[in-house]
Amino acid sequence: MKILIVCYSRTGFTEKLAERIARELKSRGHLVKKDFLNVVNKKSCWHLLFRQIYQYPLVGLSLISLSFYHWWVKIYHQPEEDIKPLNFPHVSGFDHICIGGPKWAYTSYPIARYLKQINGLKHKLVSAFATFGGPPLKVFELGFIFTPMNRQIQKAGGKLVSTLGVSSNYHELHLIWIFRLVSWIVLRRPLESFTVDSDYGKQKLKSFCDKIDQETSY
Repeated sequence: MKILIVCYSRTGFTEKLAERIARELKSRGHLVKKDFLNVVNKKSCWHLLFRQIYQYPLVGLSLISLSFYHWWVKIYHQPEEDIKPLNFPHVSGFDHICIGGPKWAYTSYPIARYLKQINGLKHKLVSAFATFGGPPLKVFELGFIFTPMNRQIQKAGGKLVSTLGVSSNYHELHLIWIFRLVSWIVLRRPLESFTVDSDYGKQKLKSFCDKIDQETSY
């Protein structure tokens, strides 16, 4: 298959994951092209924090109430950010599209803009990947990134067939100690156990690419 990997990476961790995906898919005989997104004006981490801080109480409510979570991820307003011109503005020539970025409470702003402006995604098979600070908690990390992305992919006419999320074991605001503590308390494992280089990460990467291999037609 001819596969396009689209990635936004602010600190390099998602780019590393994208490169691992590309290497694995190439080893399976696929033709892989890459399009790494760049923002028009890179903002400081403090600017991003203040822009999304209003969401944090709602994130907390989502963790307490599953019904609120399902309602909120359907109706919340997704912020976006201007991105520079794409290498592949039209993706109709590809058999499969892999789209990934970091989790910023929900979908990162550049990826949200990409999903809004990309052409040719209709009837395309799509996979999504992401990195986040904490361990792969079902709702807080995986749900908050892949549920909104799936909604945006479907709106553009694509079909999400595979997801991959791993921990970066990093936080720009130096709050990583909180996620490390959560990892030990909730999953009884160190946060390093869920990075791309861990056994968990390698197994999930293989499973992610296996699903891409299996889904050869819409």
